[in-house]
Amino acid sequence: MRSLAWRLGWGLLLGGCTPLGLWLYEDPKVTVSQITLELGSGPARSPVTVALAMQNTNDYPLSSEHVELSLRLDGMAVGETKRDSTVPMAMDTVSMVALPIPLSREATPERLHNLGIGTHTFAVRGQAIFQTPIGKRKVPFAQEGSMIFGARSGSTP
Repeated sequence: MRSLAWRLGWGLLLGGCTPLGLWLYEDPKVTVSQITLELGSGPARSPVTVALAMQNTNDYPLSSEHVELSLRLDGMAVGETKRDSTVPMAMDTVSMVALPIPLSREATPERLHNLGIGTHTFAVRGQAIFQTPIGKRKVPFAQEGSMIFGARSGSTP
């Protein structure tokens, strides 16, 4: 009898919710929200920006501490970036982070100008480090697709 009560007690504890001490955790989902190309931005500012949507589906807040990614457009290596900064992520929300991309040697003004209009392919690969109740978590992400650049030099994948 005693072992049955003991098993029921452990079953309730393990089957319980977060207030009983059992943290259920799911890695945030990182996706490309937008890629912008501003051809007349000048030398002081990168003409390419990647906006990431980071979705926290947990019932407690997290924070991102580091994000790094690389971008290819039509197979051309546009550039890479790394950013160390804390971005709070409230529970069950999507947080946005915009990252300017320093251009690679391959991404010349002429080649970028050719991407200014029409449909083009993109590939983003990277990783983000999140602070969670169970410690730091490294979450890789990758996304490929096509986007349309128009007369206003903006796009949404």
